[in-house]
Amino acid sequence: MSNKRFGGRVVAFFASVRLAVVVMLTLGSVCAFATFYEMEHGTPAVQRDIYQTPWFAFLLGLLGINVFSVMVSRWPWTRHQAGFLVAHVGILAVLVGSVISLYRGLDSNMALAEGETSDRVRLLDRALHVSVPDLGAHGVFPVAYEKRAPTPDRPKRYEVPGGDVVLVADGFAPHVTVSESFEPAEAGPPALHFVLQAPMATQESWLVPDDRQRSHLDLGMVSFGIHSARTEDEAEQLLQHAGAQNHLSFVLAPSGQLLFGASGTSGPLQTGVVVLGEPVATGWAGLGVTVDRFHPHATVKRTVVPATPPEKEERRNPAVRLHLESASGATEPEWVQWGETRRLLVGDQVASLAYRSPEAALPFRVTLLRFNNESYPGSRMASTYESTVRIDDPEQGTFETLISMNHPLHHRGYIFFQSSFVEGRPMISIFSVARAPGLPVVYLGTALIGLGIAWMFYGKPWLARRQAARALEAHRAQESRDDAKPADPVSAGA
Repeated sequence: MSNKRFGGRVVAFFASVRLAVVVMLTLGSVCAFATFYEMEHGTPAVQRDIYQTPWFAFLLGLLGINVFSVMVSRWPWTRHQAGFLVAHVGILAVLVGSVISLYRGLDSNMALAEGETSDRVRLLDRALHVSVPDLGAHGVFPVAYEKRAPTPDRPKRYEVPGGDVVLVADGFAPHVTVSESFEPAEAGPPALHFVLQAPMATQESWLVPDDRQRSHLDLGMVSFGIHSARTEDEAEQLLQHAGAQNHLSFVLAPSGQLLFGASGTSGPLQTGVVVLGEPVATGWAGLGVTVDRFHPHATVKRTVVPATPPEKEERRNPAVRLHLESASGATEPEWVQWGETRRLLVGDQVASLAYRSPEAALPFRVTLLRFNNESYPGSRMASTYESTVRIDDPEQGTFETLISMNHPLHHRGYIFFQSSFVEGRPMISIFSVARAPGLPVVYLGTALIGLGIAWMFYGKPWLARRQAARALEAHRAQESRDDAKPADPVSAGA
């Protein structure tokens, strides 16, 4: 008996209106705060700090227990409670579907250049990647150092599968500035430093030939490139094919001379010999280019300095200080900034360290065929942009479709949104790719809630009126039968 009383008190507590009001007000306040938090700090921050925290899951679970307890407290159920039960089952379905999508869903990005094909997306999470191919050691370690950063006194250690290697993180900065300069060396690639002077700003940068990241620079209005020629004829060909409009190519000839070829919006191609410290005769109106340093052989000097982080997390450039430990010893600590891959020696082996998003595979391939963007009249601000893509699906075949700002692509549970783009040659389109496996359950729950509310407001009153009419009709029939009965003789004689 005491167990039944205790169970009844527990159910009554979790089914109380007071608990429901407190939980719903708390959830509403948290979600409202999360909206402004996301606007200020970005989507990854709100996911990490609010939506994917244990306490938010606890609030959702408490609301589910409250709804379920309310249903249990009405046992045994009657036909009149059908709308009430259906609506509460719908609420539970919405909660379950939301939790499934929250913890089993996918939020990611895909960046494609025109003509590029990929079946990989980058998640919004962060991870450390380490690879020592000669030792067969590879590892990916998800991290969230924004919550608890490693320090020299409290490092984070990760054993890399496949080899006797340990990755150690002993420092983290939420935002850094990285500066690189090249110094003369006895061996190494050539390096050129130039200064671009525009009416409103000054830009300076290093160019290194045969370097994927440093051999070209696109600043929108103008672009730069540097090449090493093996023969004089090759140098001449590189100069004559300087590229598109407002492009400046530097060519290092076999003789050691530094040549240039500049194309503009109008007029002939400008060529000549670069003189250090003097403006390059590009023919560009309002723009001046000066090469102030050139090293035939150079080595890079890299400086990483912690800085005040911007409010919005997408604008931050975090960095982790990493080193590797193995039987041959430990490497020197190396700062690895977000999205970067660094290479270092572990004994005689070459290792690569990266701090970037983990990847996930799609069950189909996406090819960016064409990208188109239109700007507002009189400005360079994009008013609309769209991508024509081809989907190669081994199960559903191949088709082409258009993805624009207000028309996402839905395919096999994945949703592709046109997020942004990077202007250049070629153009790069950026998609937000999402998958919500709990969405069908949410739709079902929403339909059940609507059906239950409709039944409570319309079906239940109609059923009550119908039963009342039947009861009134039965009562009148009984009265009619009573009036039709013959009078009792004894009663009549009396």
